[in-house]
Amino acid sequence: MRKILGIAATTLLLASSAYAHEQNDIFFRVGAVSVQPDANSGTVLGGGVDVKDSTGLGFSGTWFATKHWGIEVLAALPFSHDIVGTGALKGVDIGSTKHLPPTVSVQYYPLENQNFHPYIGLGLNYTKFFSTDTTSTLDSALGGKSDLSLSYSTGLAYQLGADWKLTDKIYLNAAVWKIDIDTTAHINVNGKRAASVDVQIDPSVFMLGVGFKF
Repeated sequence: MRKILGIAATTLLLASSAYAHEQNDIFFRVGAVSVQPDANSGTVLGGGVDVKDSTGLGFSGTWFATKHWGIEVLAALPFSHDIVGTGALKGVDIGSTKHLPPTVSVQYYPLENQNFHPYIGLGLNYTKFFSTDTTSTLDSALGGKSDLSLSYSTGLAYQLGADWKLTDKIYLNAAVWKIDIDTTAHINVNGKRAASVDVQIDPSVFMLGVGFKF
């Protein structure tokens, strides 16, 4: 009986070890990403600005330096956000912008030999805004042809996620980030600077997708 139990325990151990991350493993994850800003701005033109949610396709790759530590690069297709007014500007559609949020993080995986792999991460985000447009509604409110520009942002990114094993190479993944994104919005009217305002976007980012182990 002891021999049988010993063989069974060894078999379980060997089987479970296949689930552990190993040094130099590569994980690729892809899935739906929702960017939900918690926007706050200074006062501009008697009001403020808010940034609406956006959903798109995101992907990441993690290289495991050890069984417990990985380095992740997060990327995505461009996200498009509507920008609207608040306060005295409530109801004014200001414009829209697109952005790319590449983020590099160090991740820690505390568990070994499990089907379930939670992890935490801390990283640095760089956000580049582009294709920023204003609306005719804003033109009318300002009495001229308007344009809007947003400065780039760098900030910390905090991450919590988990992988669930489906097969030896395929995992279900869920992750959330809180990212520090701050920008300065410059509003021009008829080619002249009309106003500038600091905007804290600070989104929560949610991802649900599939991971592939290589």
